[in-house]
Formats: sequence, structure tokens, C-alpha cells
Amino acid sequence: MRFTFTFNISCFLCFILNLQSIDFLFRLIYMSLKKALIIFWIFLTIFSLSLNLNFYYQLNKNKFTKNNFFQAKVIKVIDGDTFDINGERVRLYEIDAPEYPQGCLGIDAKNRLTDLIDNQIIKYQEISKDNFGRILAYVYFKDIFINELIIEEGLAVYAKGKTITEKSLTLEKIQEKAKITKRGIWSNYCQTQKPGCLIKGNYRESDNTRLYHTPDCYNYEKITIRPNSSDRWFCTEKEAQKAGFTKSKDCPKK
Repeated sequence: MRFTFTFNISCFLCFILNLQSIDFLFRLIYMSLKKALIIFWIFLTIFSLSLNLNFYYQLNKNKFTKNNFFQAKVIKVIDGDTFDINGERVRLYEIDAPEYPQGCLGIDAKNRLTDLIDNQIIKYQEISKDNFGRILAYVYFKDIFINELIIEEGLAVYAKGKTITEKSLTLEKIQEKAKITKRGIWSNYCQTQKPGCLIKGNYRESDNTRLYHTPDCYNYEKITIRPNSSDRWFCTEKEAQKAGFTKSKDCPKK
């Protein structure tokens, strides 16, 4: 009897120990699975984030380049100062080309821009956007500064922008050179000034204002009458006022 009782106790103790071992084993397995699950979720999160970042990069890889410039392929040239890239329209900043096709040299300006950048990969520096949602930018193709070249060849005028940059003065000086050499729109072919009509009527698209300048106005020499635009020459101040133009504030008061 004693042997049997002792054996039963021993078996019971073994059974308890086995239960504890099994419980420990299950706990160990549970902890391992829990850690594995945490590691799996971390891996899944990193993998998902990597996929999203890769997708975003692939979607926009045509844009990002060094030095805060953007890069894109020109899909279509609209006129002498505007073109389309993927889903967006870009206008050359501080550039105003003749209206296409009715403006003097408007067709030539579009054809020139087409020859330069159509179906090409260009770099552009976005300055801002205009009221139509178009990107206003300085544009480059290889080593060519497109804004400057178009003005230099007399196929557009310098139109001072709201944001003045280090390139603004360069473009203004290039325009003076084109005027002196009578290139493009500065040639006699496009000039429409009547003899004796010296008042300059200037339309500013950026703020939709019409101002006129008489020869004694401070900025008279800096005002450019753009051929085939809303700018006009007037013979008298009354004529300018009748056309909706207001005298510039930089003119002396009489």
C-alpha cells in the first residue's frame, strides 16, 4: 500500500510538473508568436511605406532635379510664351510674346519656341502661378535660358513681374539690346506709332490696369509699347482717357 501511495504521489507530481512545463511551453510559444507578430507588422508597415514612397517617386520622378529646379517633358507649344507639360500649363515668366496667330510675328514666335523645346526635356524654375493657374517660370533647355533668348531675338517683350528676381534686370537689359538693334518686333515691320503721337498707353495684365505716360513722366523711357497687344500710342491725353487709360502717378501734376 505504501509503495502504491508513494507511486501515485510521484505520478501526480510528475503530472503537475508536466502541466507546468506545458503551460510554460505554451507561454513561450505565445510570447514568440506575439514578438513575431509585432515584427511582422513592423515589416509590413515599412514595406507599405516603401511602396508608397516608390510609387510617389515614380509618379513625380520627371519633376525633381537638383538645385530646386523641376524637370518635365514639353507636350505641346501653345504660342510664343506658353506650353504644356504633363497635366499643367507653363508660361515663360516676365515674357510677353505677340498674340498667336494674329499678332505681328506671333506665328514666328510660336515656331521658334516649338523648335527650341517641343518634345524636349526642359528644366524650369517656378516663380508663382497666374490667375489662370498657369505656372510662371524661368525655363532652360540644356545651356539655353529660353526666356532670355526669346527676348534677345525680338520675339517677345520683357513684362516686369510681381516678383523681382536677379534675372529680371538681365531680361530688361537684353530687351534694350533688341530694341537698339531693331530685332523682331522692334523692327519697322511691327512698329505702329503714328507721327507726333508720343503718349504711351500701357496695359498691365498682372493687375488689369491701363495707364498712360506722357514724355515728361519719370518712367516714360522705360515703358514699352508691345506690338499687337493692348498697349497703344495716343496723340492726346483726352484720347487716352477716352480709351479707358489713367495717367500714371509717376507723371508730374499740372
